[in-house]
Amino acid sequence: MPGSGALLTGLQKWLLGSHYEAWSGRTVVFSWDFIFLAAGAITGMRVFATMFVSGTLCWAVVVPVLQAKGVIEGAGFAAIVQWTLWFGASCMVAAGLLSFALSWRTALSAFRDLGQLLSFRSAAASEGSRIEAPMSWFTVGQIVSFVALAWLGHASFGMPVWETAIAVALSFWLALVACRVTGETDTTPIGAMGKVTQLIFGALRPGDVNVNLMSANITAGAATSAADLLTDLKSGYLLGANPRQQFLAQFSGIFVGTVVSVLTFAVLVPDAQVLGTDQFPAPAAQTWSAVAIALGQGLSSLESVKLWLIFVGGVVGVVLTLAPVLLPKYQEYLPSASAFGLAWVFHWYYGLLFFLGALVALLLERRKPKLAEEFTLPVASGVVAGGSLMGVVLVFWANGGSILDKLLGG
Repeated sequence: MPGSGALLTGLQKWLLGSHYEAWSGRTVVFSWDFIFLAAGAITGMRVFATMFVSGTLCWAVVVPVLQAKGVIEGAGFAAIVQWTLWFGASCMVAAGLLSFALSWRTALSAFRDLGQLLSFRSAAASEGSRIEAPMSWFTVGQIVSFVALAWLGHASFGMPVWETAIAVALSFWLALVACRVTGETDTTPIGAMGKVTQLIFGALRPGDVNVNLMSANITAGAATSAADLLTDLKSGYLLGANPRQQFLAQFSGIFVGTVVSVLTFAVLVPDAQVLGTDQFPAPAAQTWSAVAIALGQGLSSLESVKLWLIFVGGVVGVVLTLAPVLLPKYQEYLPSASAFGLAWVFHWYYGLLFFLGALVALLLERRKPKLAEEFTLPVASGVVAGGSLMGVVLVFWANGGSILDKLLGG
């Protein structure tokens, strides 16, 4: 008996007839996945309504027009996204950098207590000093991290030590800003932090895509980890946990997490060539790659259509970022700049599923507000966690023999 996926595909082939292959290649089909529905329920309507409208504009309007004019010659997501990502990346980068610039007061306030933070004067013994991580740990960690990153960057990507030093220095300042922004807004500007580094290294080392990407990854990784640690420490504080003990637990997790993450990635993604395809779209990686290519090879190396997509995407990102500032009363009804750009770098049906999940959550909130407040977030979170874990289990189940051989070095 055919599964639900096969039945759904058969139904769409019957409805679309000879046009099925063309629309399927543009990802304008329906594919069922509860994880995306649950994610839509968690995030909300504004973001995913924007994504659905923008994705429809991209994959159902712009892509067919470019294909009809012979601009896009290939078929399938991997071939088409090489064009659409330029609009999406430009929109997200412009929005991220402008949002960062607009929050300059928050960024500036992050440095007000920097002198006190870097003071190595002995403080009087107190309960607070006994439970906090001492400044000496920070100093040793910075030195060890710099040496390790300098060696890895040079050995793996040919980065000179001075470039690693600049990336580490930028990481310190930008992570400080990211922590401040996260503390005040509960949102970490990871993309903006990485793009700042990409812009700087685009000027320092033009033409080197690897250095551009790796330097930005150092900064974005530091900003992400710092902001995540900040929220973890806050949660632990609310539960009465000791900050020093939390720090030690997080530090131990670095080694365990590194081993598990690397091995899991090697098993689940044995061939990096699948990144950017239907199996692993990797929209964030597509954006970073596009920025690195543009900065590394120069805009003059791109086709005129891609240049126009970059220009229009940047304008849209700026307009949508300024709109809530200029029209604060209508902020909840205005499109999200990041979501508008993101829809151009992954499948159309992702946006549809996100939108449907957000719609279900909104209807439940309107009809049963108490029920929605109590169950929407935990149920949706459980679906995301369970679905993700089951996806990993299925991969291991289907490829158990080859995975075991790889882990054993066979």
